[in-house]
Amino acid sequence: MAENPELQQAILDLVNAPNYQPVKPRVIAKKLNYPPEQKQDVRRAVKRLAKRGLLSYGTKHLVRPAGQEKKRDKGLIVGVFRRAAAGFGFVRPKLAAGVKQPTEDIFIPARKTLDAHDGDTVEVRLSRGGHHRRREGGRRDDGRGGEALRQAGEIVSVLERETNRFVGTYSSTGGVGRVVVDGGVFNEPIYVGDPGAKNVQDGDKVVVEMVRFPAHAHDGEGVVVEVLGAKGEPGVDTLSIIREFNLPDAFPAAALDVARQQAQAFDESVPEGRRDLTGMTIITIDPIDARDFDDAISLERLDNGHWRLGVHIADVSHFVPAGSALDDEARDRATSVYLPDRVIPMLPEIISNNLASLQPNRVRFAKTAFIEFTPEGIRVDTETCNAAIQSKRRFTYEEVDEYLADRDAWREKLTPEVFELVGRMHELAMVLRRRRLDGGAIELTLPETKIDIDKDGRVAGAHLVEHTESHQIIEEFMLAA
Repeated sequence: MAENPELQQAILDLVNAPNYQPVKPRVIAKKLNYPPEQKQDVRRAVKRLAKRGLLSYGTKHLVRPAGQEKKRDKGLIVGVFRRAAAGFGFVRPKLAAGVKQPTEDIFIPARKTLDAHDGDTVEVRLSRGGHHRRREGGRRDDGRGGEALRQAGEIVSVLERETNRFVGTYSSTGGVGRVVVDGGVFNEPIYVGDPGAKNVQDGDKVVVEMVRFPAHAHDGEGVVVEVLGAKGEPGVDTLSIIREFNLPDAFPAAALDVARQQAQAFDESVPEGRRDLTGMTIITIDPIDARDFDDAISLERLDNGHWRLGVHIADVSHFVPAGSALDDEARDRATSVYLPDRVIPMLPEIISNNLASLQPNRVRFAKTAFIEFTPEGIRVDTETCNAAIQSKRRFTYEEVDEYLADRDAWREKLTPEVFELVGRMHELAMVLRRRRLDGGAIELTLPETKIDIDKDGRVAGAHLVEHTESHQIIEEFMLAA
């Protein structure tokens, strides 16, 4: 893409403005009123400016003016502030090459936190002779008797904000609007001006952008930038979580274009360079509500009596060209986020729920690992390859548990190959599990709670997910791979 000098200058003007607080490139795009489909243009322009030394990246990829670090007082300590509910907090110093920093957290009294918020990157000046007693007591850090002490200090400036936006509940009293931020982030409400501009009503969940963070000497002020809906309405709580954690929503047009191009170019033939495993008996086992199927299993008994386990993982990378807009977006998202009533995917659904989902009776690309085991579960050989597979059946965990409880009832429901495969999988998985536990492995089975959502999108209840042998089968094979 050709350079855009006007865009680069607009970015520099914004970042070098006196009141600028470091933010991510996508926030810069919003501040410059660039539509979502042009977000990649802003990201690339920022990268080019950073390479020339005109901008720099801070923690969490926040964009800041070039040379900002050089202006710092050498006597100040840079770290991340963690605020306690009572108002005081601690700063964990950042380690930097060639810079002598304290190795333990620095105590910050409530009256000396400035307007720092939890997670902000701050500068701290150590108090002369100031120490804070450790409540855990015990011994001093130097090994001598007596109560241990912790260094104390005060925050002198906020370098980078963890976030400028918060989710909370709006209310008004006597014409004065205020927002109580979720999670006890602030001890007092945030006062907001002109709430009528967004037609916000008492009890609405809103997103507030900070104009002034609360400090020991003054209240916090903000402006309502989005009304999410009435508290308790279906979908509002989920949307609140999405906004609170700044989770991405729609994909930019450039990323969607790449995904569509990949879909149009794909056919179910087996290309050169991939091993054709479409004739092999392969199945998937997933939760009943799984939206995509990213791993599959095959298992053979060899002539020498050994097992040959095949673990087939969806080859997502095949559909994400390196350096493309889709690659950049996936890198920013890092992972898919699973919420009770929806998924925010790392890749567009045309890929995540289709091309890269190991659906039954469809040719799909996979990264395959073959592992050979003795009858006692000892690994003797491994092999990996790029493959094309075709799952013969999609199982749920519940179905496999039913099979294990009454195999004869399933004999007529399955092909002979699939029927035998599930039985072999259970046999090998239990051998591997026993061997692993006998070798000293620690089994931490933690309860998993599943939220039940009714057809109207409301929470109907919750239940514990039972950890059964069907889950253990997949766990053992994933560990083996």
